[in-house]
Amino acid sequence: MELEVKLRDKTGKEASKKLRRNGWIPGVVYGAGEKNLHVMASADQIQNIMKEMHGATKVLKMKLGGKHKDVFLKHIDRDPVTGKVIHVDLQVVHKGEEIHVEVPVEIQGTAKGTKLGGVLEVIHWRIPVRGDITKIPPSIEIDVSDLDINDSIHVRDLKLDVVKPLLNEDEAIVVVLPPKKMEEEKPVEAEIEAEEAAGEEEEEGEGEK
Repeated sequence: MELEVKLRDKTGKEASKKLRRNGWIPGVVYGAGEKNLHVMASADQIQNIMKEMHGATKVLKMKLGGKHKDVFLKHIDRDPVTGKVIHVDLQVVHKGEEIHVEVPVEIQGTAKGTKLGGVLEVIHWRIPVRGDITKIPPSIEIDVSDLDINDSIHVRDLKLDVVKPLLNEDEAIVVVLPPKKMEEEKPVEAEIEAEEAAGEEEEEGEGEK
């Protein structure tokens, strides 16, 4: 995918607002030289690229003044009300360089625990990783079919041979929570068991006297 950008000579809130009103998205390019480049790109082109990428991390061909550079979308700012893209950060990709990016999680299958009333909770929808941009997967697929109630999948369970996850290996990615009814019954059962145990201790104490 190609992203054509142009240099912008004005920066700041007012200049950015004016650009957006005229159908442009302001942005910054990192790693293109000693100084960061302040650029602008067509809002329609940015929107089309976002749809094409589906949240994945992919290399783009950035065209600036007849020259091309490999870049990726390092960060995207959206309007908190409309959700529209209002600013982009682009990072130039250098050959052989490892980068730090977040890869989206793609859930596959239906956890068997959910058929018993459990609730599948995804704790991390995006996982930070480090690796060569050309080897970073567009998404991390996680099959939850075998998960029962209270089962979980951790970072250590992921099969990531070409990139290194930047989360603790014991960090849970997804978990099947028990039904609310089951959670409510547990404290009641625990109280009954505690009362019975206390009663048995009292009886034993009286017998010793």
